[in-house]
Amino acid sequence: MTRLTISAVQWSLLPELREVAPLDDADIACMAELREVLARHGRLRRFALQLVHKHFELAPHEVLVEYSDADTREQRLRVEPRTSEHARDAIPTAWLLDAPPDAQGATPPRVACVCAWRANLGHLGRHGSG
Repeated sequence: MTRLTISAVQWSLLPELREVAPLDDADIACMAELREVLARHGRLRRFALQLVHKHFELAPHEVLVEYSDADTREQRLRVEPRTSEHARDAIPTAWLLDAPPDAQGATPPRVACVCAWRANLGHLGRHGSG
């Protein structure tokens, strides 16, 4: 099993949305190359892109937890302690790829967001989030 680091500090390094430049030709060219890599690996329907930015600071012990409610067709993110039941047993769904190399020279992805999910319940929504 692959181990991923969940680190709140990563979000503090990101710009706020108002500070992010609009999409430009260089972004489109980069996306095209990323698409080619995903296609080559058969992962076009597994991964997508999102504009990384922060809305607020997270403490080192916190992580964003995504909740989905199929009945109301809503998703929401909530900051929770990394040790909370929902965060601890969640499935990572967003990663940052800008980690510095570790002691072995590898740059593993860092978990940016997790999805509250249970094998016997599926996605946890408002009522499952406590």
